[in-house]
Amino acid sequence: WAALGAISLATANAQVEINISGAVAFRDTAYRSIRALYGANLQSQNPADGPTTSSQLKVNWTGTIPELFGDQTVTIRAFYNGAVAGIQDLTQDRSALFLASVTPGDTNTIPLKADLALSSVFQRSTVFTMPTLEDARFGVTPITLVRSTTADTSITNVTSHQLRTLAANGALPAWFFTSDTNDVDSIYFINRDPTAGQRVVLFKDAVFNGSPISYSWDATSSSYVIDPTGRTAPQIQALLNTAGPAISFLVTLDAFGVNGGANVLHYNGNLPVNGTFNNTANDFGPVINGQYSLWVYEHIFNRTTASANVRAFRDALVGAIDVELQTSAFSIPLSKMKVERVADGAPVAPIE
Repeated sequence: WAALGAISLATANAQVEINISGAVAFRDTAYRSIRALYGANLQSQNPADGPTTSSQLKVNWTGTIPELFGDQTVTIRAFYNGAVAGIQDLTQDRSALFLASVTPGDTNTIPLKADLALSSVFQRSTVFTMPTLEDARFGVTPITLVRSTTADTSITNVTSHQLRTLAANGALPAWFFTSDTNDVDSIYFINRDPTAGQRVVLFKDAVFNGSPISYSWDATSSSYVIDPTGRTAPQIQALLNTAGPAISFLVTLDAFGVNGGANVLHYNGNLPVNGTFNNTANDFGPVINGQYSLWVYEHIFNRTTASANVRAFRDALVGAIDVELQTSAFSIPLSKMKVERVADGAPVAPIE
């Protein structure tokens, strides 16, 4: 009996550890939803909660989630390393560098394998198609084209044709977008890195099948230089706020960080919102009703061999995210969508 008691006590006090990698696009939603699951039982997190913590690429939490795991200590680690990278982590059983500690301010990292991956693309849109992962979709997030603060303000719309030409050439005269031949300044294309699902979806939606040419800003020469690798979302946000004339793309959360969202462009004549884009509450009617096609599904993937704990947490997280998305300024719950698509970049059609 003493041995059985010891086993029971060890089980009761066992830790639950779940690691999440993947899409940068949903980090704010995931952050608030994970905190909601802990509620008052959150004991510590790294970095500490603050105005910009929901935008961090790495966050750890610890505490208890009694509804799921009783009094067991639950540690959740998140590293948003890219939508494609997250799928690669799961299919190739690859380690990613998560924060090692829940102590606020500790930036040391540790290589660990992900249990779940957030993604903005279907698995079949990547080269990591095997083994097949389990896929739960929980929302929609628009991608926006954004001009830099130094670009001609008369650039207000980009068509899919113009986007294909820009990606193929890397830079174009401003008049290609404004129709005013006096606008001779070059507009450069800043691309996301290959791990980004946004990059995959943008090119699929615009039917661009070539090899993109992109640029990044060289502060030493104060000029654009060829960028063979692409930039992360925070890097693009910084470049659009400070560098020379350019066009790039960001999800709505990051687009608001460029001139307060005022530099978001129409795509094929439409914005993703009705009214003024803001960080409080947006009317995503053009996305919901199918007029704006540049958007991604929000996916959460797991291996078919995932443990009961991972599956329980996944289901609870999807539920918490649905609640969060009902009032989100940057994403849309699936329940509000009146259109759908069967693959990334596929035609948008009414839900039957």
